[in-house]
Amino acid sequence: MIKHLIKLIWNKKRSNFLLTTEIFASFIVLFGVMSLVLYNFNNYGQPLGYEYEDVWAITVTRQESPDSVFFPALERARQVIAGHPEVEAAAFSSVNTPYAPFTIQWSATYEGKSTLAQMVSVDEHYPRALGMRMEEGRWIEPAEAASAQRVVVLNRQAREALFGDEPALGKMISLDENEPAWKVVGLVDNFKIQGEFQEPGVVIFLNSKVKKLEAEAIVVRVKPSADAAFEAALLRELNGIVKGANIELSYLTDQRRNQHAFTRVPMIVAATVCCFLLINVGLGLFGVLWFNIRKRREEIGLRRALGATHAGILGHFVGEAIIIAAFGMLVGLFFALQMPLLDVFGLDKAVYFRAALASVMLLLLLVAICAFYPSRQAAKIQPAVVLHEE
Repeated sequence: MIKHLIKLIWNKKRSNFLLTTEIFASFIVLFGVMSLVLYNFNNYGQPLGYEYEDVWAITVTRQESPDSVFFPALERARQVIAGHPEVEAAAFSSVNTPYAPFTIQWSATYEGKSTLAQMVSVDEHYPRALGMRMEEGRWIEPAEAASAQRVVVLNRQAREALFGDEPALGKMISLDENEPAWKVVGLVDNFKIQGEFQEPGVVIFLNSKVKKLEAEAIVVRVKPSADAAFEAALLRELNGIVKGANIELSYLTDQRRNQHAFTRVPMIVAATVCCFLLINVGLGLFGVLWFNIRKRREEIGLRRALGATHAGILGHFVGEAIIIAAFGMLVGLFFALQMPLLDVFGLDKAVYFRAALASVMLLLLLVAICAFYPSRQAAKIQPAVVLHEE
């Protein structure tokens, strides 16, 4: 049966070439969209590493204040914030707070292994402000923070990049070959600074008191009762403490919404374009099959007269459409599978394979649906009617 269908299709290769090309183009576009969607879906399903509800990020940008004035004022501001009954915790952070549009990266090294890491300057209150949980070891202790000891906490990706399967606690890593090493005191799981759609990356938390990376932001966990009136009063109070600085307060929930919109918009646009393309392909397939059936009424009538059943005619034309589509998809699969083999975008190979499989299934379903009605009409043709038309 399949061999016979392939022979019929090959005999009409010129008329089927355009349809095969449309299927190929549709597969490539659908494969790209599905890869993007599956990549973001996989990232979204992995742990975030912190809590964002009822968390504020206060960024303090100094103008001309020297360190001797600015940092003591910033410390007083954090203490004042933490002293309010509406506040559960207040912690120092570098400006790359969760969901913020900032990235601070440089290399970390251990015994010849080097990795580019996102660096976050933190204090001892940071885990409580963001609801973080330790996987191994401990967080930076108050005594270590006060005495500016060179201690760091790694996330899981940082541990794997620097130590592999070896234990990491207690080992020394280098962040600058011209400076002393830093001691690893704790490990956390994922920490996706840019939000749920970010692929988990390497993150290292530094003791902010070392001043390797200045902490000019305060992450504040507030009680649900904290309202706009408290926010306005807090900003007035902070402006009086850190004079001459530019102070901005944002909600992590709002920043999260903005980050999600930034990720969703390209997916929506790509999916919309892909849907229009698939609709056009479906209509084209429907029209080609309808036209072919009109041209092949004599052939269909003869087959019915020779004993072909309703289901046989229906299966023949649906199968013919699926095989035509399969030619286009096979060529598309050849190009699609080059992506994981060549590691074009550095994505997980499983994403490409799942995207290819999903694209094939969706296109086969579309072809079967579009071919069903014309094939059903062909199966209803009666030999006597065709002979009468002759």
